[in-house]
Amino acid sequence: MRIQPQPFEGYRIAILETRQATELAGLLERRGAIVERCALIGIKPAPDTKPVDEWLRRFIEDREINDLVIVTGEAIRRLHDRAQLIGVDAALRDRLAQVNLLTRGPKPGRVLRQWGLSETVRSETPTTDGLIQTLDARGISSKAVGIALYGTEPNQPLQDAIAAIGAEPVPVWPYVYTDHNDEQGAKALVERIIEGGIDAIVFSSKRQADVLMQIARTQGVEETLRNALGSMTVAAMGPVVEEKLRSLTIHVDAAPAGRYFMRPLTDALAQALPAR
Repeated sequence: MRIQPQPFEGYRIAILETRQATELAGLLERRGAIVERCALIGIKPAPDTKPVDEWLRRFIEDREINDLVIVTGEAIRRLHDRAQLIGVDAALRDRLAQVNLLTRGPKPGRVLRQWGLSETVRSETPTTDGLIQTLDARGISSKAVGIALYGTEPNQPLQDAIAAIGAEPVPVWPYVYTDHNDEQGAKALVERIIEGGIDAIVFSSKRQADVLMQIARTQGVEETLRNALGSMTVAAMGPVVEEKLRSLTIHVDAAPAGRYFMRPLTDALAQALPAR
């Protein structure tokens, strides 16, 4: 009886994931891949915790905030972590149970379910435009709307959309990204890609694309790397990452359709890789 080869057998695949690196690597390795891991970004709590603490106290106490927009799962997790440190985690969970929770994509909902909560509504597409369309369609009765964001990006289009509805946007940034989490590994990965030693690469966040090109730029090989990526299979986790890659003139061969998790991402990659 002939044994069918695994879909990734013989392929060397680079992953840039930090938080779910073990999960992603396992999905690929169990199907035959040789995985090259390179953590391009790190995540840490906001260096200035005072604004986060002030936001938490206002959100818990201000009854004019009846809606919370949660952009990432990491944002709500980090808010809860900070609430634990200052002793208001129970009050935060109670307040979350009282307000309308609008999420961008499935990940925030997964975090909420850990505390026995669920989102009120999820945007149809996990993008800022998707959030804005959902806000417009649903409407808001709050005088103020909390927004759990990430990094230091203001997401001005989202804040402007909330203001246009007639509510005050109340944003918070509970965590930031740190670049070059593995700088030496990143430089070595750029060299291997240029040399043709990698068959496919998986981008699971748009920041990874920026950092990879930044590393190449410091080495003076940005265009060389872009050309090398053109001969590889490139996978992207969802429309936000696809848009970023295309803005950098990097093509995308594989992306999950509608379900933005690691398993659908690897399934899409398996379909996109050329047969051997």
